Amino acid sequence: MAELIIVGAGAAAAAAALELVRRGERPVMLDVGHQADLQTPRVEGNLYRYREQHDSFDLHIGADYRGLAGVLSDEPTIAKLNAPAMAFVTRDAAALGPLSQQQFQAIQSFALGGLGNAWGAGLYRWISADLQDFPIALAALEPYFDILTREIGISGADDDLAEFFGSAAGLQPPLELSYNARRVALAYQRRRQALRARRIYLGRPRAGVLSAPLDGRPACDYSNLEFWQSQPFIYTPALTLRRLIAAGQIDYRPGLLVQRWQEEADGVTVFARELPSGDSVQIRGRRLLLAAGAINTARIALQSAGDTVAHLPLLENPVLQIPVVLPASLGRRLDTHAFGLVQLNLVWESAAYQTILQGSLLELTAPLRAEFFGRFPLAARANLALVRHLLPAMLMLQLYFPAWVQPPSRLALLADGRLRIKGHPFPAQPAKLAPLLAGLRSLGLWTHPALIQQPVTGHAIHYAGTLPMRAAPGPYQCHPDGRLHGAARVYVADSASFSQLSAKNMSLGMMANAMRIAAEAAA
Repeated sequence: MAELIIVGAGAAAAAAALELVRRGERPVMLDVGHQADLQTPRVEGNLYRYREQHDSFDLHIGADYRGLAGVLSDEPTIAKLNAPAMAFVTRDAAALGPLSQQQFQAIQSFALGGLGNAWGAGLYRWISADLQDFPIALAALEPYFDILTREIGISGADDDLAEFFGSAAGLQPPLELSYNARRVALAYQRRRQALRARRIYLGRPRAGVLSAPLDGRPACDYSNLEFWQSQPFIYTPALTLRRLIAAGQIDYRPGLLVQRWQEEADGVTVFARELPSGDSVQIRGRRLLLAAGAINTARIALQSAGDTVAHLPLLENPVLQIPVVLPASLGRRLDTHAFGLVQLNLVWESAAYQTILQGSLLELTAPLRAEFFGRFPLAARANLALVRHLLPAMLMLQLYFPAWVQPPSRLALLADGRLRIKGHPFPAQPAKLAPLLAGLRSLGLWTHPALIQQPVTGHAIHYAGTLPMRAAPGPYQCHPDGRLHGAARVYVADSASFSQLSAKNMSLGMMANAMRIAAEAAA
């Protein structure tokens, strides 16, 4: 009988495994475990130099035209997941985690490392404000933030955003800024007092991207390839898991789809389906940590109870995509030496929304130009001209709202095994953005309300709260130590146990909380 079993292999599972290994445990990890095709050739050097010398069809498009999914389909897609080399991240997700969805489009992964294989790597410490409604104190997470900062290699700065992002201890220096981002950062320094008076703050992101070599991993090379293949300087949970597996410190068992558990007096039996044979498998352990993601952890809980009646909450961050143009950069050549993801962060204490919003200013040098063709509101020929002339002078602001600005979605198990998810539209009310847009103009960033887009609920991929922690939990809720109500040996280690979801990227907070809960389970 195993001492501890972990279900899942994403960010929370990797963090839980790391903490158990630190405590001398050797957990069993059950996972489907899709991995990248090792036959896929890697591109070395700069993307734009590579394209001058090679046909980039296989890198950008792929034999199944996956890279053009955002252009060829009317369904909204996520650009980074369209990359042919990222196909493994969502492989077989519709079959392994069947869903029936209304006003919600969930993205699921059954890969080693989970959706962290394709994340933007924004990793932010929580502050007390992020723990609204949580029955735990920030002090319980701080030691784990320190451990993860060293394990991951997080770059960032101690600047105007430190009051929102927490301690800068252990950070690597921030990444180099692209030309456009440098202009924005300089403009902020000139207008800092006026913007802070408007409750608008700008600073460097905390990113799981190396600015200096660490543990054999190289520093960022500014090659613009972040969208198209895994890069060793970008942390993913798979890095930690592969190290622990190679060292024999965890018993990793891929090819298993966990379906339910049954608790006994002296342990827990986990029932899984072996892939691809379909055979049933049973694994026994003394304690079970669920870390399959907020949606699939909830699925396993409902299937374990045989419950097709309960409706569980599902939290997600509403998000707006605001393209912004720097007129001062019009006519300038595209910056081909850049990090193609987040460059700067923005925090807005909004009186109109009565909450804190967080934005990420992203460089647009890495995605395909075709991703933006349909986003401009003009005829095809005019859109082509805009793509050619405007994109070198553009950034994209991803503006995140806390989950509490809209009612939670609802999740239930259907008799046929699918999960039904019913979402709610988020009334963005663009007029409320006027103070922010004015602040952006003072930074030299211009936009128009017609260009602002609202991705479908689910595409922020910040799922949480299906089995929330409460001080006095009820059915399908967790105790503050992560233990599921009504169970003695089952713990929820991922974001399913979140009590609320602030506008901040949740990944580092989720990992720190997973380590805290793993420590509770080990104790």
